[in-house]
Amino acid sequence: MPNRIPLTGAADIAPIGEQPLDFLSSDPHGAGPRRPAATLPDPAGYVIEIDDEAVGLVTTHPQGMAFHAVHTRAQALDGQVFADAAAARSAAESAFYGWSAQQA
Repeated sequence: MPNRIPLTGAADIAPIGEQPLDFLSSDPHGAGPRRPAATLPDPAGYVIEIDDEAVGLVTTHPQGMAFHAVHTRAQALDGQVFADAAAARSAAESAFYGWSAQQA
C-alpha cells in the first residue's frame, strides 16, 4: 500500500514510532532538501492526532486500514476498517468533535 496521502495542511498522520510526515520540498529551518515522500518506506501504520492528541492508529489490513482507538472519544471506531488513512482520520475527527454524519 503506497504511503502517498494528499494533505492540504499540517501533517497530522504519522508513521508509528516516527515523526509526522513532512511533504515539503525543503526544510523551513534551512537544512536543505528533504527526501521526497515517494522514497519513504511504507509504514505498517499511522498515528492519527487531532489537536495534538493521539486519537488512534491505523494499521494495514487486507481491505484497507484498520482503526485502533487510543482515545475514549474514538472508541466507537475501534476495529473498523477504512479505505485509507485519510478516511480513518476523517471519521476520527468526527468522533473526536462529536459530529454526526448529518453535521459533517
